[in-house]
Amino acid sequence: MAATQEIGLFLDGLRCSGCVHRTERVLRETGGVAEAHVDYTSHRALLRYDPDVVDEPGLVSAVEELGYSATPFDPEALERPATHGTRRDLVRLIVVAFLAMNVMWIAIALYLGSYQGMDPETRRALRWLAIALSIPAVSYGALPFWRGALSGLRRRELTLDVPVVLGVVTSFVASIAGTWLESEHLFMDSAAVIVFLILLGRTLEGRARSRASGAALRLAQLSPKRALRREAGGDVLVDVDRLERGDRVVVAAGEGVPADGRVLSGRSDLDESAFTGESCPVVASPGSLVTGGTRNLTGELVVEVTATVRGGTLARLTALLERAQTERPRIQRLADRVAAVFAPTVLTIAAGTAVLWTLWGAPALDVALATASVLIVACPCALGLATPAAITAAVGRAAELGILVKRGAALERGAQAQAVVLDKTGTLSEGRFRVVDMRPAPGVSLEELLVAAATAEGASTHPLALAIHAEAERRGLAVPDAPQRTLRPGFGVEAEGPDGLLRAGSRALLEEAGLQLAGSVAEDCEKLAEQGLSLVLVSCGTRALGVIGAFDPPRTDARDTVARLESQGLAPHLVTGDHEAAAWAVARESGIASVQAGVSPEGKVRAVEALRSRGVIAVGDGVNDAAALAAADVGVAMASGSEVTLDAADVVIRAPRLGALADLVALSRATFARIRENLGFAILYNVIAVPLAVAGVLEPLHAAIAMSLSSLVVTANAIRLLRFRSGAAPNEVSP
Repeated sequence: MAATQEIGLFLDGLRCSGCVHRTERVLRETGGVAEAHVDYTSHRALLRYDPDVVDEPGLVSAVEELGYSATPFDPEALERPATHGTRRDLVRLIVVAFLAMNVMWIAIALYLGSYQGMDPETRRALRWLAIALSIPAVSYGALPFWRGALSGLRRRELTLDVPVVLGVVTSFVASIAGTWLESEHLFMDSAAVIVFLILLGRTLEGRARSRASGAALRLAQLSPKRALRREAGGDVLVDVDRLERGDRVVVAAGEGVPADGRVLSGRSDLDESAFTGESCPVVASPGSLVTGGTRNLTGELVVEVTATVRGGTLARLTALLERAQTERPRIQRLADRVAAVFAPTVLTIAAGTAVLWTLWGAPALDVALATASVLIVACPCALGLATPAAITAAVGRAAELGILVKRGAALERGAQAQAVVLDKTGTLSEGRFRVVDMRPAPGVSLEELLVAAATAEGASTHPLALAIHAEAERRGLAVPDAPQRTLRPGFGVEAEGPDGLLRAGSRALLEEAGLQLAGSVAEDCEKLAEQGLSLVLVSCGTRALGVIGAFDPPRTDARDTVARLESQGLAPHLVTGDHEAAAWAVARESGIASVQAGVSPEGKVRAVEALRSRGVIAVGDGVNDAAALAAADVGVAMASGSEVTLDAADVVIRAPRLGALADLVALSRATFARIRENLGFAILYNVIAVPLAVAGVLEPLHAAIAMSLSSLVVTANAIRLLRFRSGAAPNEVSP
């Protein structure tokens, strides 16, 4: 298959998990579609497809043939309601509410009139008036159910709209029959009231779901719509979509940064809380990188645009958030399979109820009412919502805490993990090295050692490389550019220098090349290592030039985070490529007892795989951590990490604190506590409600109330995750 593309679709018309299952199945069977995920909570689909086989109109057409409407993803559309028929549905609900209210008043009048001697003509007139008011409800009001049922039947499928329509029709026909036969039953549970209750329940459920899935909407709304672009003739106000790389924009105090860029002039404080979860502003000055969507607080900035709006950080985060909310964990698959076959099961149970009541000699009206109750009450909406509502709410809340969950299934695996493997540099430590000591070999000057190291490192973004370049710049040294450079993950870097092959990295890198360290250099390595410094050995050709010692302080919250992880039942392990003295120095400060030092990238993978039986989270930021993150049950990358690591990770911590890792574990466990509660409630509801409906204890009106409440309870329980507190204990969500 050729290179694939991704597209997001807004879907209108999804009414249950059966709709989701059916839409996913059809899309996956469409030629050229490699991946399809549909989320009932947000009513969005995420597709990966081959553009040479199928295009966007073809995908939209495939959805519309199922009876749903689909609109290609558009960031501007996020400002509109998730479904385009919201206003139409609200009008329908109001109309049906008016009809149902009048029907209920008539029912009350009939009930009271039976004790006040109401004459038969008035009684008969009021009943027929109630029937007349119910006709618009079961036709116009129930139109979404009719459409869904007929669309499914045309495809020879039994959707969950079928039992709902049959239940409404049965109640309506029974009401007509009872009125015609002048039955003593008052029929307060007329079809109008049932349709109203079902519509009301789905409307409230939809609003609750929109709260759970609002994270992507909030992200998209961060970007300003207009930007002040600096041009030769003056500043011009333009749409942010028109900004190109290299444009210069003026960002006044109080305004949002329109796109990713680099500060050219000015100094200000930036609010990055929407991306990192941290309320403390960060300082932006010339040379600082800024993210589109952050807010400029104090001073005016001139920013050079480095990425367009559609290719910038905000767009990528929104897309990743959408993906995480549409992917399903394993725990949801069984519920999906059950929901997919539920409609035929409901119809079978309803038919069996009708047969049993008939065999028992019940009147035809009672048979109809019992059958209608079964058809209405036995809807698996709560079962289908149990997992996606919780996952969607959790992913959104994680984003607010500065934790970007790229794959929703990572929450399930994170909840079950019992061990965590931590890298040192950039994870337990801040990853902001500074050179504190340099020991050149005999006959080599400090400047020669530093220039050789900086030349070898080149444009590397590794924290040690940045520290070396910063020291060379501080000393005013000119660093030549190497024509060819080879990265050796876990060991260092090799580059062509003017006097031979330059190497900068670990002792193993030099020893692999057959270089023997001179006595003084070896002694210097031992002395610097004893101080807990990270070492960079430098060589040129066959000669060792010396060693550079750099210090990387542990994160201020490292000890607290390790203590929280241990309290959550996770065993922390420090696995690093750094030498043993530096590793143990950070481990002691952080409270970690298990340390493996001098480990290669392959060794990190083996360390992770050895813990897979217990469930393991791997955390890192360097290229040498990417394979270990991919091998773990959950790979977590710090936002300062390399692109390779960020791609390999399941979760990216954008918050400038290690404590977000413990928050991730606690949120994962809280999420699956909510999912277990939701699934338990959904199963219990059907176990209790269906037999009661079969026995005739639940009338159609009561069945409609029970069905609506079941979905609301599940969704409301999931929304509790939006109140999850940073620093919460496992399973703890604020009340």
